[in-house]
Amino acid sequence: MTIAVAGATGLIGRHVVDALAGRTGAGESVVATYRSRAPFSAEGVRWVQCDFNHRDQASRAFADCETVILCAGRVSTSAVLREEPVESVLDNLRIVTNAMEAAARGDARHVVLVSSCTGYPPATELLEEDRYETGNPPGHWFGVGWMHRYLEKQLEWYVRTLGWLQSAIVLRPTLVYGPYDDFDPRTGHFLPSLVRRVVERERPIRLAGDGTQTRNLIHARDLAAAVKAVCRPDERSFRAFNVATPDEVSVRSILETLLDADGFEDAVVELEGQNLGPAMLRVSGRHFMEATGWRPATSIRDGLGELLAWYRANRLVE
Repeated sequence: MTIAVAGATGLIGRHVVDALAGRTGAGESVVATYRSRAPFSAEGVRWVQCDFNHRDQASRAFADCETVILCAGRVSTSAVLREEPVESVLDNLRIVTNAMEAAARGDARHVVLVSSCTGYPPATELLEEDRYETGNPPGHWFGVGWMHRYLEKQLEWYVRTLGWLQSAIVLRPTLVYGPYDDFDPRTGHFLPSLVRRVVERERPIRLAGDGTQTRNLIHARDLAAAVKAVCRPDERSFRAFNVATPDEVSVRSILETLLDADGFEDAVVELEGQNLGPAMLRVSGRHFMEATGWRPATSIRDGLGELLAWYRANRLVE
């Protein structure tokens, strides 16, 4: 069996390739796609340059691949959505639709789609998978949330109605972080932005909101392990799962952990008052854990410490 990883040089895709490289079973191989970022060394991986804006390139990349793992696309962070709320959504629709279509019309039997929790409606209770399509996604997540819902439905259509694929799994991770994250303040999530500001000893560190907003962080390595757990064809089925850690943590506590781990004892923190975006998004990962036995292996403190060290070694310009 050949497994293709679409978007293999992004945060999630890179960790998926690392999880699969040299660790697949007998007779299995990995094809990894990239567009502009250079490929990296990975045992037993064949690299294919591919721009998913063009379906014919996707078809060639996935030739003879039985499983396709879809990690390609633009990450629609809050920073991106504030600047261009429509463009990133349209780009992702085109990229993922082309990749999905190429997989379904080609040799693939099984697709794993890395989706998003942004499709959930606003709620204070713990959300399980059956709540995904109830109500509208909140606020500035409206467009990107509905985009992810549509892409999931398209994949379900290919499996359950058209029969173009034998099986498919949708994974909806919470906020993913780790080495190779995007530290650009114009496009990155709040967490790599905090890491950059802590390492660079920014004074003061301004925190959007009042610090009580909670987030569920999952290390990209743990998400890659979740992808690996479902990357082989199953009985004819379509299933969607949340992939989440058991605990939510406040933005303020995340910053305090970073400051403590990096020894920034005299940091000055200024809260900017009004929360931007949902105050919380609580999702349950219970069903995925029960179905696969997967458990997150990286603690928040260990993961944040690793991210600080990685940023110092790889991105900080003295």
